[in-house]
Order: sequence, then structure tokens, then C-alpha cells
Amino acid sequence: MLGVKDKFLPDKPYEPFVTVVIPAYNEAECIADTIKGIHKQTYPIREIIVVDDCSSDGTGGIARSLGATVHRPIYNSGTKSRAVNFVIPGITSSVFIVIDADTILKENAVELLIPHLADGNTLSVCGFVIPQVRKTFWERARTIEYLYGLGLFKSAQEHLSLPLVSSGCLSAFNRKLFVKIGMFPEGNIAEDMALTWKAHILGYKVKYESDSICYPKEPKDFAQYKRQVLRWYRGYFQCIAQYKFQILKNKRLTLLVVYYTLSGLVAPFWLVLLGFSAYDIAVNGLSPVTTLVLLGFSFEFILGYCTVIIKGHQVGLLKNALRDYLMLFAVSPINAVLYIYSFVQEVILKKKLSIWEKGH
Repeated sequence: MLGVKDKFLPDKPYEPFVTVVIPAYNEAECIADTIKGIHKQTYPIREIIVVDDCSSDGTGGIARSLGATVHRPIYNSGTKSRAVNFVIPGITSSVFIVIDADTILKENAVELLIPHLADGNTLSVCGFVIPQVRKTFWERARTIEYLYGLGLFKSAQEHLSLPLVSSGCLSAFNRKLFVKIGMFPEGNIAEDMALTWKAHILGYKVKYESDSICYPKEPKDFAQYKRQVLRWYRGYFQCIAQYKFQILKNKRLTLLVVYYTLSGLVAPFWLVLLGFSAYDIAVNGLSPVTTLVLLGFSFEFILGYCTVIIKGHQVGLLKNALRDYLMLFAVSPINAVLYIYSFVQEVILKKKLSIWEKGH
């Protein structure tokens, strides 16, 4: 089946030392739960490092009281990539894991990631994402987006051995390879995507383990949702601008980038066509054109619903999947507008987003 691969098992036990790195800026409200979740891991963690990026709310003190090693730069680094890169040279563990300061890990999350790094040619492996809180419209909609997007598209990317992004909220890294390729690129607002593309271009593997689950806090209102989505989309276009023709070195990466770029650009026109078709059907009944549009939408609707239900059942969110699926179509027009806005800003006007903002 598309997106389904045999689980990787190393030929011999692979039990490297593991360090967890948590970049944090004013995360006093979240950092304790994040660290406690790491202490509960079924795989032993050698050290927890919190990069207190000049917080003003006591984040570092809370982390230190829970046994974490705290590093604080002289100045606020301004981006997650710089915060992580600040401490990597001092890490001696052969594997390190980066998680966001608002993210709680399922107890076996680390244990499931580690075996994927045993081959020595895998730069990183990421896990599945479920919003920690699912109360507001935006949190519930994001839950459906993850069930749909990660359950279908990211699984398909893994089947092609080409995840487009090793998610920043939970990824494990081969430290030696990470340092070898220059650590996180610091000129891109989406450092996780930029690093993933660089790995693909250089011939290193990036993997996705859908059973390794993390629970970050997601946007609870439109303002937060907008900031997060714009960072993702504009970071995507920054990756294209950053690597340009280097992308052609990996044919599968080229294919996926072309596909996602074009599908994003035509999405608004598809939505307009769908709206006109619905109006035409209501006024004039079915025609050959509206029939094709209706069939296309029906296929997309059914495929999406099946994906969301199956993945929702697998991760214990079947109720959410059944209840909230239509929210996916409520946010689709918003995402389409934000994508076009990002394209105009980054590609047409050359106005590069450089301020890293949290999604909560």
C-alpha cells in the first residue's frame, strides 16, 4: 500500500547515548511538563539541555530545578536554528533529539526513533504530531490537518524515502552527520525543512516514524494560526530560493517540490471553480464540466475522510476525526490565501521573513 513500509530493525542492538536539546524562549508555562515527559521515556536519556534564549520569565530556573543543564547565550539568538546550533558543538552523545519547549512526548517516542539511525547514513528521523490541546476551532482544525497531511502525504513521502521536513517539534539526529553538513542552516525561517532538503541533496537519509508521537501546543486563535502557517509557507519558498538548481541533484525531491509548488498555486483557482460549479449545479443542474468537478471533489473528500478516520483510530482520536473532518475544508481557503501571500512576498517582492515567531 502507498506509504506503508516494513518497520526498520537494525541487525544488532543499537543503543547510543542520547541527549535531548530544548530551545526555549519565555516558556515558563510549558517547560516543566516538557522535561517531565522526557524523564518518563522508556529509552534512557543521558542529558537534557535547555537553551534558555535570554528568557525573562524564569524558564531557565524551572528547567534547572528539574535536572536539566541550562545554557544561556549572551544575546537572544532570534531563531530556533541559532539556539540549537549554540550548544551542539559541546554535545558528546552520538544521537541528539530536538523538541520544542511546548511539546510533551509519548513515553516510547524516543525508543521508536533510535533504531532508524543505526545505519550511519540517516541524518534524522521525525515522529507524528498531535496537538496537545484540542478545544478551540483552530486547535481542532489543526488536529484534522495533521491526521490528513501526516497520515497521507507524509506517509507517501516516507514510502518514497523522501520526507520533505524532519519536523522541528520532534526529530532525532546523528550528531556526527549533523555537524558534518553544517548544522541547522541559519538563513532560513524554517530550519527543519532547510536541513532536510540539504540532507536529500547530499545523499543522506531522512526518515519518518509514525508511531513515535509528540504533543505540542498548537495555535488557539487565528492570529497564532496565521503566524505559524506563514512561517511554514515562507520557509518553503526560502528553501527553494536557497537551494535553487541544487534541488535537481535529487530527482524525487525535484518532483515533490514541483508538485507541491504548483498544487499550492492552483489551489485558489480550484476553490473558485468549485464554488462556481456548486452555484451552476444549484441553478442549471449538472453539466459535463460540473460533473467532472463534482467527481474530483468527491474523490478528494472520500480519500481524505478515510485517511483521517484510519489515522484517527490508530492514534486514539477517532471521535475527533468523525466530528471535525469538515474543519479541513473550512481552513483550506485560508491556507490557500496565505500560500499565495507567501509566494508574493518571498518570490515576487523578495521580502524575506526573518523573525521567528512561536505557534502558540
